[in-house]
Amino acid sequence: MSESKTPSAPKPPVSGGGLAKRISRRLHGGSAFDGFEPRLPLDLQGWNSQHPMLTRLVKELKPKVVVDVGVWKGASVAHFCKCLERFKVDGFVIAVDTFLGSPEHWDRSRSDGVYESLRMEHGWPGLYWQFMSNIAHLGFQDRVVPLAQSSENAAVILRRLALGIDLVHIDAAHEYEPVLADARRYWPLVNPGGALVGDDFGWRGVKRAAMEFSAEIGIEMEVQGAKWVLRKPPAEAVT
Repeated sequence: MSESKTPSAPKPPVSGGGLAKRISRRLHGGSAFDGFEPRLPLDLQGWNSQHPMLTRLVKELKPKVVVDVGVWKGASVAHFCKCLERFKVDGFVIAVDTFLGSPEHWDRSRSDGVYESLRMEHGWPGLYWQFMSNIAHLGFQDRVVPLAQSSENAAVILRRLALGIDLVHIDAAHEYEPVLADARRYWPLVNPGGALVGDDFGWRGVKRAAMEFSAEIGIEMEVQGAKWVLRKPPAEAVT
């Protein structure tokens, strides 16, 4: 799903609550969007970003804190924000990404425009500015806290913040080992009663990692299309 229409002006920010502001101050000294004006037109191209499973989880869990790991241009982040608004949840999204693209994106022979989406400048991708521009165009600056880090480093940072995370969306890699590693890193950070949802179940490496991790923690996995979900029992303590 892609959007390229640019609104005449960015929408006014929508509140994500005091916790979002406190986390922004701890990570960035204030909102990352302070003084930021969109540099690029709206472009929400993505994959499985508006999947009904994501909508359902927000409706059921009413998450105060969502962590989206691997956000590309921010389409899934925007969808989470829209769902938080729709279901009247005073929550926010921490958007984790290196904004450098995945291995499959770094292929100039592709004819689908994905390599061009990296917006390379002197060998450095400009995805972060597309992401920031998209969030600003949609008016979700106060609901989004960008965390430009690897999934591994971000997990360490989030643990240090002692955040209670209600919903984690894993979509950073498509290979077996990094997907399994992300599941192992982020599952302990999920609140009792919360959930971890992953993308791209159709990829062989993702499916293998998801099934192995489900067996490892002894929790039955729910699969709907590309999405796979593990729900943490309400009584389980975060370790």
